[in-house]
Formats: sequence, C-alpha cells, structure tokens
Amino acid sequence: MSEDRKIDLLDVATILAERKKTIAMIVLTITIIGVVIAFVWPKTYRSEVTFVVTDGNSINLSGGGLLSGLADIQMGGGSISAEQALVLLRSTEIQDKLIEEFDLAEVYNTSVPEALRKKFGARVEIEDVREGGIGFNSIIAIKLAYVGEDPDRVYDLVNEYYGTVDSTVQKLNKKNVEDGYRLIENRLQQNLMDMERAEDSLVAFQSRYGILEVEEQAKAQIQAIAELRTEIVKLEIQINYLGDVLGEQSSRLTDLKTQKRALERRYNNLIQGNGNVEEIGDPEFDIFQSVDQMPALFIEYLRRYREVLVQEEIYKVLYPQYEQQKLSYEEASSGLMVIDPAVKPTYKYGPKRSYIMIAAFLFGLIVAFIRVFFDRWKAENPEDHKRYQEFTAALSFRNAKH
Repeated sequence: MSEDRKIDLLDVATILAERKKTIAMIVLTITIIGVVIAFVWPKTYRSEVTFVVTDGNSINLSGGGLLSGLADIQMGGGSISAEQALVLLRSTEIQDKLIEEFDLAEVYNTSVPEALRKKFGARVEIEDVREGGIGFNSIIAIKLAYVGEDPDRVYDLVNEYYGTVDSTVQKLNKKNVEDGYRLIENRLQQNLMDMERAEDSLVAFQSRYGILEVEEQAKAQIQAIAELRTEIVKLEIQINYLGDVLGEQSSRLTDLKTQKRALERRYNNLIQGNGNVEEIGDPEFDIFQSVDQMPALFIEYLRRYREVLVQEEIYKVLYPQYEQQKLSYEEASSGLMVIDPAVKPTYKYGPKRSYIMIAAFLFGLIVAFIRVFFDRWKAENPEDHKRYQEFTAALSFRNAKH
C-alpha cells in the first residue's frame, strides 16, 4: 500500500515535471489576466459616519425651579429609538431622495427604480453596534457608510444621508411632542375661560348680595342681631319703668317707643328680610341679608367660590405641564449625536489588487493541473475519451436530431 502511494505520487510529480512548460504558460497567462483586471477594475472609495441615538426631548425639570415638584401628566409620544432610526436609514423614501439628489440613475446607468434601489443598497453599509453579552442587547451606536467611484460624491452622499435622517428624526420627535403640547395648550385655554367665567360669576354674586366673606360676615351679622336685640330689651325696660313713673303721655316715653320701633324694624329685616334696607338709613347694614335668606345665599356663594378654587387648582396642574411641553416642543431635537464624523476618502477602498493577483495565480494552478491530468487521462483511456466526446456532442443543440 505504501509502495503504491509512493509510485502514485512519483507519477504525479513526473507528469507535472514533464508538462512544466504547459503549467507555467497557463499559470502565467491567467495571472497576467488577473493583474490586468486588478489594475483595470475601477477604484472605489468609502466614507463612514458613526453616531448614537439619544433622547431628543430630555428636558429635566426635577432638579428645582418653578416647575419642580408638580404633578406630571404622561402624554406619551417618546423620542425615536435606535431601532426606529435603523428603519429610517433603510427606508425607501429617504433612499429615493438621495438617488434623485445625486443623480445616481446616470451613475448606475439605469432608470428602473427597483434596480436603482438594489444597486444603491448594495453600496450602502449600515451596521448596528450592540452591547456585549448574550441575547438581544440594546444598540449603542450605528455606523453608516457608502462605497463609490467618486470620493467627493461618496463623502457628500454620506453627509447628506446622515443629515436627511437627522432632520427626519427631528421632525418625528417634534411631532410626538406637538400632540401632547397642543392637547395641554387647548385644555389650558379652556381652563382659563372656565376660571374667568367662575370669577365673574362670583364677583357678580358678591356685588348683588354683598357677600364677601362667609364666616366673618355671618359672625358680624349674628353680632349685629344680638346687639339689636340687646338694645330693644334695654328700651323695653326703660319704657316700662318710665311708663310707671312719668305716665303714658310723657314725651320722653314717646321718643323711646319710636327708637324701639326703629330697632325692631332693623331686627325684623335682618331676621326675615321684611322692609327695605334703604329705610334703615345705616350703611353698616347694607351688606347684611336676612337670616332666612342667608343659608341659600351662602350655599350659592360657596358653590361659586368652590368653582373658582377648582379652576385655580386645575390651572396649577396644567400651567407647569404646558410650559414643560412648550419647552420640549421648542427644543425638540433628533437626538442623533455623531461620534466619528465622515471623512473625505483619499485612498481607495477597492479593488484589493493583491488579493485579485493571488486568486488569479491559484486559479491558474488549478486550471493547469486539470489540463495536464485531463491530457494524461485522454492518452491513457482513449475509449473513455471517445465516449466523453460523444456525450459532449450530444449536449450540443447544433447536433440535435429533429
């Protein structure tokens, strides 16, 4: 077995030695062709930009200030994520815009939209850099590159590509914030109108009935009633005493009775609302209502006052949120941050000439070995070679029988 193998290897070496000129000629020819291809092949250039996706609407108000410590209304509509940015990078709309702007139909020598997108996609490189570990990790950076024959076009296209995505993401982020901003703005305007109506209603009620402060006014009215009742009792005592002493015809007794009737009218007016307040002639009692009317008036006052307080509390919640949403809307950005900016290429990215020449040399060796051993097989097996010729002839359509 070992001798057969040595003989076979020796035969192979002998065959190769005998046909060395053929092998050298084939290898040299194919290698020269590879060299020509390597130097004729158009040069390509590559430009790349690396960026990260952050929160484009991160306005932090929790550290203090006028808006800190207040209620937070969750409006939704977050910023565009890194995964969504990848979708935008591969979107047909953005790629078609770049194809049209840089006139790539002429560069690719085709006007078919599908073919243009396919060729453009073959030259665009989009890579997402993820955190280390196992599983679906978050994206920490995105690399965008383009390969082409013109270094100026490659550089400009990469920058325009990134700029288009950046502006698109900014518009989307702003649109997400705008929905919440407009909602808060409309609700705040409604609250301001409701609060104005409630205040006007309260002022009109106070102007009509003179109710300014419920508790203090009630205390003052009760005190006034008590004082009137005390004066009336004092006058009754004096009238009874003077009636016994001076008689019913006394002028002083008549004056006291007149004072008593005046005080009783005031008293009855405060209790039951009888008579006209203006008849009293004392402006101190103009703000007082009758005791019979006071519960209903105070309830109505409290309802209107409560509506004012409710609208004020709503305003306290809405206004800070409105200012926060307004800041987010005005300062909304794409959240894209360039780590490595694109650089204008000065050295070719391809073709790899050394690889092409090495590949041509190895391919030439393979072709040469196949040719040498095929010739040897043909010489040693004429019958099999004849059958092989018949088979190849049968495959030809020219010799096909009708």
